[in-house]
Amino acid sequence: RLEMDARVAIPLPSSCGISSQSGINSRCVGVKRKSSSTNLVKAGSAKRHKMDKGARSNLSTPSHLSNASATSTTSAPRNARVSLISDRRKLPSDLKNASKAHNGSSPNPSSSSSGMKSESQAKHPPSGRDDLDDEISFRPVYNDGQRSSMIDLICLKNIFAIQLPKMPRSYIVRLVLDRKHRSLCLCKGSRIIGGICFRPFHSQGFAEIVFCAVTSSEQVRGYGSKLMNAFKEHVKPMGIEYFLTYADNFAIGYFKKQGFTKKVTMPAERWTGYIKDYDGGTLMECKISSLVCYTKIRKMIQLQRDCVLEKVKQISSSHVVYPGLTAFKNASTLQVKDIAGVQEAGWNESMVNSVAPCRDTRSRRLRRLQAKFGVILHKLFKHESSWPFREPVDKSYTNYYETIGNPMDLSTMEERLNTFQYRERSLFIADFYLITNNCRRFNPANSQYYRCANRLEQEFENLIKDDPEIVS
Repeated sequence: RLEMDARVAIPLPSSCGISSQSGINSRCVGVKRKSSSTNLVKAGSAKRHKMDKGARSNLSTPSHLSNASATSTTSAPRNARVSLISDRRKLPSDLKNASKAHNGSSPNPSSSSSGMKSESQAKHPPSGRDDLDDEISFRPVYNDGQRSSMIDLICLKNIFAIQLPKMPRSYIVRLVLDRKHRSLCLCKGSRIIGGICFRPFHSQGFAEIVFCAVTSSEQVRGYGSKLMNAFKEHVKPMGIEYFLTYADNFAIGYFKKQGFTKKVTMPAERWTGYIKDYDGGTLMECKISSLVCYTKIRKMIQLQRDCVLEKVKQISSSHVVYPGLTAFKNASTLQVKDIAGVQEAGWNESMVNSVAPCRDTRSRRLRRLQAKFGVILHKLFKHESSWPFREPVDKSYTNYYETIGNPMDLSTMEERLNTFQYRERSLFIADFYLITNNCRRFNPANSQYYRCANRLEQEFENLIKDDPEIVS
């Protein structure tokens, strides 16, 4: 319900249905016009989903929002009438700036002409900033009808609309300005640069994150993590134990870093029917621990690390730094036991014989041979006499395959090399000689193919003669 002074004019984006001729479109924001001859309207809260229990309410996908909002509207009390002025020339300057602030900036609420503090700010002071920059602060806000709250919500709506371009703006406006939703604004100085919009279900002990975004000019600076940590501390006094959200493929990575998982451990009866399933989204959950202060998590981890290092110092001397060795300056030898700190570390002479010698294992040797075979094949492919042997002989030459029972070519050798079939050097060498021998067997000695086979074979022998590992 819009519990506001009748003199306060609330600007709403044109996407919400504002028209200078027809007033407010009730299908967009769930507001019913009282009559066609007056500007006074009654504010209604759109029921998005009918439930058996009155406390339950589901979020609908954008395509169903307009139909859901048109099903029923609940009129506010008579004293909740508000004058909604569609003519921008009559709006106060601060509200004009708020509705136009698509860059995410926000005027300072404290400097507004009303001089009144938002009810949401009075009930919920800014979250702790122990683990945050001095210039970063957080401000909880919701649609309580105060001028400063409306300015913050409109600025936050603009950020969500820019960072979530595929989301209909009417859908964003509906949820951000909904009385059942709450928001936590991320502020840099007096300017709003991001925030989280969520729907708390106090009786069920969880909250659904609807929107979460930071303006593009302030991203990749750690503000997203700081926002989520402050949000976790913000909801603890509300009795919230779990977060649920539907994340798209681009947001899954961010939520994983913030402690969300795809496995929902909260009992299904606590959340089933309270939130609506979305197509194309992944349901993710985060369990909030009451033993962890999330705004001080960096300091806590540093203290744990220091504690572990202190315990290590008590049982070992690994932290002691010894001077460098000077015995080698005079070209003299030095026994291992004479090196400062070695015996203190637990070394003894029996360890010398217990160390296994370095062995050239079969796998290492195989990888080394594979690399050498690859270099040789590459050079053979580039040789000017290799052109008849790069690809298999055409199947149309049936007399060739009748004469040669085991054909071979360089492409087949390359395929065998890539599939690790050459586990011995003899297999690689045998396949190459099979190419040249088949050629000399099928073609006469005075043919061009015969001469190419001889030249390529000579090149192959030159490549392997200097490598004892292949020749031996």
